[in-house]
Amino acid sequence: MKFLCPRHRQIFSRLSLNEQNELWLFWMEYAFTFCENQDAEKMIAATGSAFDLACLARADHPDCMHVELTLAAILVCRALRDRGEHNAADYVLFTAVENLQLAEPCVNSASGCCSTDDCIAVLLDTTRQADFFSEYLNWPVFPVAQYPATLAENAIN
Repeated sequence: MKFLCPRHRQIFSRLSLNEQNELWLFWMEYAFTFCENQDAEKMIAATGSAFDLACLARADHPDCMHVELTLAAILVCRALRDRGEHNAADYVLFTAVENLQLAEPCVNSASGCCSTDDCIAVLLDTTRQADFFSEYLNWPVFPVAQYPATLAENAIN
């Protein structure tokens, strides 16, 4: 499941790491608004785009954006599962873990950022996700809303 079309993936791959990080944050802010409004389709599209962007950024900078990838994966997997799209959620989870395993594990940084191994552990242990989410993302609560099961779009443009 890809959330970004090939054309946009190519455009976003040309951005600097700082620009990619800012775009990731922009999409996650939109995801928060859509989550508050219980607009699951738009929230999944925004968060999925942020997830794809983090994966894309890590292709050129494997020691960066592992926390961002993990945050987006947690949110998009939860939203997809809430809608009954378990296969899509599993695919996102598999993609996230695989992406995090591609690079040498980064250790905790001086800024207190967790390692890629920590990110993998959080992705695989749902009981740790709410705390991880609140530690790294400035949302007042971890989203828990249940959405009706309908198909999500595979790409946004």
